[in-house]
Amino acid sequence: MTASIWFANIGAFALQLAVIIGVGVALSYVVRLERPRAALAYWRLLLLACLLLPLYQPWTAPAPSISSAVVTTTIPVRDAAWLVAPPSIEAPSIRWTMNELLLTSLLVGIAARGLWLIVGALSLVRLRRSATPLVPAPAAFHEAQARLGVRATVAVSDRVSGPITFGLVNPIVILPPDVPGMDVQVQEAIAYHELLHVRRRDWLDEILEEIIRTVFWFHPAMWWLVGRIQLSREQVVDQAAIELTESRERYVHALLTVALARRSLALVPAPLFLRRRHLKKRVMQILQETTMTTRRLIASLTISGAALGLAAVVAVHAFPLQAQGQAPGVPGGVPGNGEPIQIVKGGDHLLHAALPEYPRRAIEQRVEGDVVLELAIDDRGEVADARVLSGPDELRRAALEAVLQWHYSPAALRSVSTQATLRFHMPPPNSESVAKAEYESKVYNVLIAKAQEAGDLSPGQRAERQMVELERALNDPSVSDADREELKAKYAEAKMRLAKWRAERSGELTATLAEEEKIETKVQNAGEASGPPRLAQVRSERVSADIVKDLMATSGLSIGDLVTEQAAKRLRDAAQSIDEHLRVEFDSDRKGGVTIVFILP
Repeated sequence: MTASIWFANIGAFALQLAVIIGVGVALSYVVRLERPRAALAYWRLLLLACLLLPLYQPWTAPAPSISSAVVTTTIPVRDAAWLVAPPSIEAPSIRWTMNELLLTSLLVGIAARGLWLIVGALSLVRLRRSATPLVPAPAAFHEAQARLGVRATVAVSDRVSGPITFGLVNPIVILPPDVPGMDVQVQEAIAYHELLHVRRRDWLDEILEEIIRTVFWFHPAMWWLVGRIQLSREQVVDQAAIELTESRERYVHALLTVALARRSLALVPAPLFLRRRHLKKRVMQILQETTMTTRRLIASLTISGAALGLAAVVAVHAFPLQAQGQAPGVPGGVPGNGEPIQIVKGGDHLLHAALPEYPRRAIEQRVEGDVVLELAIDDRGEVADARVLSGPDELRRAALEAVLQWHYSPAALRSVSTQATLRFHMPPPNSESVAKAEYESKVYNVLIAKAQEAGDLSPGQRAERQMVELERALNDPSVSDADREELKAKYAEAKMRLAKWRAERSGELTATLAEEEKIETKVQNAGEASGPPRLAQVRSERVSADIVKDLMATSGLSIGDLVTEQAAKRLRDAAQSIDEHLRVEFDSDRKGGVTIVFILP
């Protein structure tokens, strides 16, 4: 997928998550989840649903303009003088689109927070090595280990701000230096709390949650949800520890004792006995009585699940994800088949669509990307007005001029306005369009060389060269406004001279084409003299394969059949009934056969 599609999908997914998490938070207040275990399960299921959301929703693939026809756009050499301009010695510039910059910023943020996690893990390793084991362990910890059936190393270090537990195979509980000197009841509460984390293997959950925060570092709702899960987990451990110590007051006293010991915050990915931001909510949960019955809990969770499912459906349909659009005529949607310009949105019900020329300046600067436009369609299906919503500046004008020539099917239109997206993509060097452009460039260079050998450039060629130089001067930011106006006037004058020269050349070209047409007419007449010719080939230009198939079926013609006047008339009438702009031409294949060509402008 391109950077624009990636960024669009990330934005759509972020909005989906915001909607679902917002509904989940609102439901939690409505149904009043008071049991810590139920709340923890609820928030975990909500997080799991958010992570799996991309797997259970349709990915909309942008529709090409013509369902199965290969749309090939060659890169014209409109201002040919740039091909013979002196080579520039300045280094090639790298152009970044806004989508690419934002996507890069997103990846940089993930990498930066991933580095923070690695630093935190290394800090835990150093902390474990520097901590001093308490041998024998305090009596409160020894009793708690025996009662819970778990074993963990108990150590002390002045580098921690509070009790901390980590490790899966060889878990360790590290205490600040003042904990061994605290009241026995405080030590007992800390011991049960930390060893319950060991038995529940909560350190693994902590690592997974930090990874999720790293990936979604830009999403406040996901940060809030992970924080809520961590709070609910601490409340579950608090409840279990109170059942073991059999005293709410002593447990709250232990929390407050640790909180009052003012120390620096430990920035490590491991469960802490106390996160200060959770203290108030934990104490309130401990002191309040739980009144939620099991029946009410089941009903609340059922209602919440149904409401969240509905919210997910609405979010997915409101902000759909996009798959890589299938390039016309390319199986699997893989771009790069010589089609530098594609219609990836707004191509439904198009009768004919003129694709723009790839602007020369965009080719020089290797600018590519999506241009999004809003179209106003009249009752005949023609585009009456259009405006550009987004896209690279170098591509906007070409896209706008092209869509103003589009024609939709009036019967199939559901709205008088729609959006369209044109994708400009620099073709690979071995593509057909580039090969043709290179061929035209070589031909033009030969003509230039001959003109120079003759002594001078033609007037049109001089005008082209002057326009190139003036265009470079206009792009110079150091040029004053007065000089810029003078340059614009000279540019307009050179453009008029070029148009006049091209008009004169067009007259010469018309004469040449007329001569070639006479030759083709003789070939066709020769075929008519010996009877109706046979159909040798069917080609199309900007016409879908389905339309071609229907037209051939209507005419009753197939390869090898005789092309009679009646069949040709049926074919032309059928084409006019589909689209008044659709032309049917008959060409000789130089071997006595006929080639039928269907053309849309």
